[in-house]
Amino acid sequence: MKYLRLFMVLILSAMFIQVNPALAEKKVNIMIKYKQNVETMAVTKERKFKLDVLSVPISEKDNWIRELNKDPEIQYAEVDQPAFLLSSVTNDPFYDSQSLLFDRMNISSAWEKYKPLDTIVVGVVDSGIDLNHPDLKETIVEGKNFVQEGEAPIDHEGHGTHVAGLIGAITNNSVGVSSIAKNVKLMPIKVFEDDTTSMSTVIKGIEYAVDQGVDIINLSLGSYSNMKSLEDVINYASSKGVLVVGASGNDDAEMVVYPAAYSSVLGVGSVDTSTLKKAEFSNFGRSVDVVAPGTDVFSTGIGGYTIMEGTSMSTGIVSSVAAMVKQQAPYLSGHQVKGIIENTSDTIETDYSLGEGLVNAYEALDYIHTKNRLAGPTSVSTSVEISQKGWEGLDEKEWFIDNQKLSGKFVVLASGDTFADSLAASPLASYLDCPILLVKGSKVSEEVIEEIKRLGADQVVIVGGENALSDDVEGALYRLPLSIHRLFGDTRYETNLAINEAIPYHTNKAFIVSGENYPDALSVAGYSGALNYPILFVKKESISDSIKKYIHTNEVTKTYIVGGTAVISRKVENGLPSPYRIAGEDRYSTNKNIQQVFGKQYPSPYLYFATGENYPDALTAGPLAGRLKGPVILVGPSQSNIEESTKWFENKQGYFILGGEDAISLPKAWRIDDLNNE
Repeated sequence: MKYLRLFMVLILSAMFIQVNPALAEKKVNIMIKYKQNVETMAVTKERKFKLDVLSVPISEKDNWIRELNKDPEIQYAEVDQPAFLLSSVTNDPFYDSQSLLFDRMNISSAWEKYKPLDTIVVGVVDSGIDLNHPDLKETIVEGKNFVQEGEAPIDHEGHGTHVAGLIGAITNNSVGVSSIAKNVKLMPIKVFEDDTTSMSTVIKGIEYAVDQGVDIINLSLGSYSNMKSLEDVINYASSKGVLVVGASGNDDAEMVVYPAAYSSVLGVGSVDTSTLKKAEFSNFGRSVDVVAPGTDVFSTGIGGYTIMEGTSMSTGIVSSVAAMVKQQAPYLSGHQVKGIIENTSDTIETDYSLGEGLVNAYEALDYIHTKNRLAGPTSVSTSVEISQKGWEGLDEKEWFIDNQKLSGKFVVLASGDTFADSLAASPLASYLDCPILLVKGSKVSEEVIEEIKRLGADQVVIVGGENALSDDVEGALYRLPLSIHRLFGDTRYETNLAINEAIPYHTNKAFIVSGENYPDALSVAGYSGALNYPILFVKKESISDSIKKYIHTNEVTKTYIVGGTAVISRKVENGLPSPYRIAGEDRYSTNKNIQQVFGKQYPSPYLYFATGENYPDALTAGPLAGRLKGPVILVGPSQSNIEESTKWFENKQGYFILGGEDAISLPKAWRIDDLNNE
């Protein structure tokens, strides 16, 4: 009945149309988007996009669209639009070098760190490809011809072959030209026979590419008409993690063609390869995301090689850089690859709006490893990185200790070998609003010395006794204009007590953590600084008399026990005032439950991720997390705890990865990035 009902709608609409004989032979295509639960004669269950095209007389199009849009089984109907290829062939003599173009985007340096981990497929939605080209034929996978159904997607125009060579011509094969990415597979999707086609054909090609599982789609084409059906298929591609790279247009206009104008598409403009100024033909404006060379671009042509120019060429170049990034890190989604390329592009001084600037392949590959990561080759270096991220300089502070008033700019030094002292130092550094810098062994590294100088510190507090940090540490600091103070006790518990007694808390609450199970103390380090709660160390079966005295003297009436009974027993719990235990089956679920309790009480847009397996990299995270009002989230062997621990934070604005790739691997780091941007 549904087919009959649609047929009757079309017949009824025709009854009210007065046909102009002069227009009788002119036709226009109407694109029909069906609702997801509809199957028509022309749209089978396999067609996810459910798009059909109907040809009608041009004078009747408005009535057809109006009547079609009344049908409850049709989502919308709209007039099809033309799409155009965005390039032109130059008359320049044969161009035998690509070196200038490659140099502009730092390709040679990028190749030095380029280690492809996977084969990826780029869908070239264009005029087809020369399937027998010696520089391309081994890279080509099965595609489709949407101009002549059933025929091979052979290029008769040359545009698609030129773009394909820029994306994935075989490099180091002693033949022809090179491409930026290596060992890329190219899927030819023919939607043009000359330089014009219908957008409905392009849409079918995009949908096909997505359904075939391509990683990237290159669209060196466009139209100034914004169509709902085009936006839908672009959103479909984005939802599947596919990056769409689109050309901005060649009309020297402050506007961008569709689909490059859509926010999820990486919109590409052109600069002159020689001068790096905006290419004369290139469109510009806010929807341009990046630019690449677009003049005198040498690449494959039908049966040989040729020079072309246009934003089509720039788009193919950027697609190749995107392929390189995706090969290096196959776990990246399309929007993450887009962000990497945008965030690492070089700003161009210009009067035109050219997005983030010129693509830089080397920086793009480097950014995979460094985005939002605070890390160095050692835990000492990481502490310096954290310090540099959190503090441009230090503010003057007053601190009363041992009936003495100290004024100045403070920095805290703690052991990178003795975890307990370093974690105990976190509340003190939060109070003094300063970083913790680590020392390993008896030597203060030169990078720590330089960081103290950069901060302008004139007061240093050493946390821990001589067993933790020897007198040699103090000796190394005497060459600087510093006042040196030491807080310590005979044991880690007494050092913890000395630190807390040196801080004038104004609270009746405290965190109770194991002095032997450090991840739990790390889990509350940020909240300690943000909420100004002391962290008190206890043993599994006992509370020291000095801690009991501290609780009584400071009128602590509410205690939060962090961890299960395997680390802090019921016996200890029973000896604490108004105890509230926050625990899970392991350190990660304990950390998650801490976020649930305090994340709701003290919501923060900043999240700090540290490994729960290897502690030194995150030892100095507490003061930074407390300063920027953020929690420390422990990352375990699986990724499930990351999702669980982050879902409590609704207004995420930023995150930091604490430590190197041995601590938190790249796939985990980028999964964190994905969660932070959902």
